[in-house]
Amino acid sequence: MAEKQRVLPETIRERRRKWFKAGFASLPDQPRSGAPSKLSDEHRVRLKAWIEAEPLTCRFLVDRLETECGIRLSANTLRNELKRMGYVWKRTRYSLKKSATPSASHKPSVT
Repeated sequence: MAEKQRVLPETIRERRRKWFKAGFASLPDQPRSGAPSKLSDEHRVRLKAWIEAEPLTCRFLVDRLETECGIRLSANTLRNELKRMGYVWKRTRYSLKKSATPSASHKPSVT
């Protein structure tokens, strides 16, 4: 069963143990360790308003959070938070990247 689901057998044993102990309450993930979020819901609302009002760079958003809210974040932390909020952070490309799937106009070579 573990190979079929591509997990370790220990993972299956742990899940079964939790299921027998707590039933359906064992299914949702529990809170993880780590530092608490530096942004409150109010800060997330402000970020969303700023982003939807005009396109801004990550550096500008970090600086604006610090000046208006007194919160210091790294650019990477802000990018991760924006991903959690459902935003996609893209950088400008200076060249086109080739597609992994061939287009209909491109015929595959016969070897």
